Amino acid sequence: MAELPRPDLPDGPVRILFDHLHELHHRAGWPSLREMAREVGCSHTTISAAFSEPRTPRWGLLELVVETLGGDTGEFHRLWLAASRPSDSPETGLPPPTAAPPPRPPQPAPPPVPPRELPADVVAFTGRDRQLAELDVLLARTGAAPALTLVAICGTAGVGKTALGVHWAHRVADHLPDGQLYVNLRGYDPEQPVRATEALESFLRVLGVAGPDIPHGLPERAARYRTLLAGRRMIVLLDNAHSVEQVRDLLPGAPSCVVVVTSRDTMPALVARHGATRINLDLLAPGEAHALLGTLIGDRVTTEPAAAETLASRCARLPLALRIAAELAVARPWTSLTELAQELDDEPRRLDLLAAGDDDHTAVRAVFSWSLRHLSKPAAHAFTLLGLHPGAGLDRRAVEALTDVDPVTARSLIDALLRAHLLDQPGGDRYGMHDLLHAYAAERASQLDDGVRRAASDRLRSYYLATTWAAMRTAFPGTAPPDEHTDAPTPPIGFETAAAALTWLDVERTNLLALARTATDGGGRFSCALSAALAPYLDARAHYHDAVVLHELARAAAHVDADPRAEGRAYARLCTVHRRLGNYRDAVAHGERALAIQREIDDRSGLGITLHQLGLAYWRLGRYGTAVTCIEQALAHFREHDDHGGEAAAAYGLGIAKFQLGEYAAARAQHERALDIFRRIGDRTGEGRTHNNLGLVAQRLDRPAQAREHYVTALGIAREVGNRTGEAVALINLADLDVQDGELAVARHRYEAALVLGRHLGYRVGQADALRGLGVVLGELGQHEESVDHLVNAVALCQDLGEHETQVRALLDLGHAVRRAGRPAEAATHYRLALVLSSESGDRHAQARAREALAELRPGIDPAPQPPATGVPEHRRPG
Repeated sequence: MAELPRPDLPDGPVRILFDHLHELHHRAGWPSLREMAREVGCSHTTISAAFSEPRTPRWGLLELVVETLGGDTGEFHRLWLAASRPSDSPETGLPPPTAAPPPRPPQPAPPPVPPRELPADVVAFTGRDRQLAELDVLLARTGAAPALTLVAICGTAGVGKTALGVHWAHRVADHLPDGQLYVNLRGYDPEQPVRATEALESFLRVLGVAGPDIPHGLPERAARYRTLLAGRRMIVLLDNAHSVEQVRDLLPGAPSCVVVVTSRDTMPALVARHGATRINLDLLAPGEAHALLGTLIGDRVTTEPAAAETLASRCARLPLALRIAAELAVARPWTSLTELAQELDDEPRRLDLLAAGDDDHTAVRAVFSWSLRHLSKPAAHAFTLLGLHPGAGLDRRAVEALTDVDPVTARSLIDALLRAHLLDQPGGDRYGMHDLLHAYAAERASQLDDGVRRAASDRLRSYYLATTWAAMRTAFPGTAPPDEHTDAPTPPIGFETAAAALTWLDVERTNLLALARTATDGGGRFSCALSAALAPYLDARAHYHDAVVLHELARAAAHVDADPRAEGRAYARLCTVHRRLGNYRDAVAHGERALAIQREIDDRSGLGITLHQLGLAYWRLGRYGTAVTCIEQALAHFREHDDHGGEAAAAYGLGIAKFQLGEYAAARAQHERALDIFRRIGDRTGEGRTHNNLGLVAQRLDRPAQAREHYVTALGIAREVGNRTGEAVALINLADLDVQDGELAVARHRYEAALVLGRHLGYRVGQADALRGLGVVLGELGQHEESVDHLVNAVALCQDLGEHETQVRALLDLGHAVRRAGRPAEAATHYRLALVLSSESGDRHAQARAREALAELRPGIDPAPQPPATGVPEHRRPG
């Protein structure tokens, strides 16, 4: 591609900013305007202006461009600030912008202290002098080189890759003062490797991003992560990666960072494509292995040097095996090293790492089994049962459930495994295993008697399910009790506050999903019950993709188990989550499938939920009459079963549909009824959403002060409970009022903040509505070309979603915008399409607006460009 034209500028900060921007474009390979516009989410005209017009671009746009090109946003923000100084500054080469740039959307505050996520340094780290020297040389080049310092430590299982990475990271921590990030990617766990999106969620939390603020999609999470690391001197340790694909999105863009990847793979693509330096680890040299045993065991190595050498040989000079052998030697001071080596000699073939074939932990299996021989039978059996847990970590109660023992006995078993280094305690009441140990435990567990294995798995699932329901009832008071029996031999955890319950759910979410994915021996029932239990939590916390996975697992399991009731309810939950994701046609398809199943089996309590969710999906598609019919039927079902939470939600949904049909008195009555019930059952999220919609009714009835009061209340509640979608809705509604009041700068700031939230959450209809609002504001400011760009993007996004209401409003606003620009024929086209769509849906208010706009364009009226009389829509997005 060719380089973009540069503006003709005098020397000064503005010239410097543009020089850096064009240099960044060059380094990125000169992507086209259209490519960049697609990534940023605006038109190619807007991108062209940012590169070529002789004025400082808005920071929000510049930030997105720099992120798209892989640049350092921190550096560019400093350049932008210098270029934006007032004209009386002698360093400025241009007059000041005609309007001050809008306030930057709220950014997460940096964590109070730099993150320190590294595991503890390795005790008695020995050898690896050459590799440490190589790493030191690479560190010296950090910051001076134009690219990220990236190291791949490669070698077979148990050879000490993690130990080297952690030890070196601790050694150089003072040279990278902004902190350390660490994640065990579990790349060789056959069931549950950590996905990049999960690792990024953890990193963003550590870097100060609140849970609800974490972007939903992988690209958005990666972009936010790179932005937060820009300009920071940090070390990032990505442990146990299985492929380049697993780490690519975890690489910062800043050359000031150092990234260390450990893997059993040689990572050729990381070297070839990303410029990594590979450091290969082999077995310890004989002298290093002997020295390690001497450090760990003590004088016995000096008095029995030949036995120590034999012991090292039996352990294949593998650091992991050497440490386990040394621990057992220390635990048995009365046994000579010669005798210990002879015990290992019983299985010589299993100690030969280099002949292990595809199963690269075979060599240490003998050492693990030898270690287990010296445990009590209950402790060894507990170790085996822990192999049935599919997650990365577990708490004491999960150990109790698996082993079927009381808390005191469980504590003694845990202590025995900790002493034998067969279990780790990373912190608090959480426990875990090295991935090789977990694989070995899982292998032993697979050899257990079917009845023993099934009973332990059932106890574990029962514990997690009972505790999940206890957490849900505390965090979400309106949650309906489970139909399934969830009593567990191990009592569930009790939660005193909603915050404590949510914390448990946040910590255990990955374990719960892992259990659902790996459930066998009756696990289908567990998947269905967990899907029912977690649905409100996953919805409220915007874990939509996790919800799709879990509800689909439940649907498939119910189908295999020939359980139509569970299958129908899983389809209903899939309807909800696809509606949240903006996949409205998929939502309707799932909802209609659920409805067919539930009517066939007469699942009357399930019908209410499905009819309500299906009605909301129809509303999004503009089928308001059908939506009213569905939700009215749902309301009857909820009343029949005395489901107050369902009744409130249905009244709320009915109010939305009635509003779109112009039945404002009925809409207000339904919302007031919903608000009363939400207050009685303690559902703050429902309260906030209903206030948004009561504000819409007040605004339509020309009561702006009352509308603003409702919107402000909705915004406060949304922020209180962490409902970021509701926050975006309230911001857009308030911005609409600001436009009507002539407060364009305030409105623009709110629309931009809502757009940021929409992108982070994956709330695409919110993105469309914010783009529409920005288009209106830009038109009022006389920036007609940018106004049209934003409105075209809003319409296109709505068409992609199949979303009806926002599309009609955006078409009307687009008609106004092109009419301002002197294109009345094009305006008529947009008005006519808005009229067709609103006539199909029965939206009388939108029909009237479209007809009024078309009447003004008739010959003889005044086709000349001028501001239309009704340039600002009267209502916005329901909550």
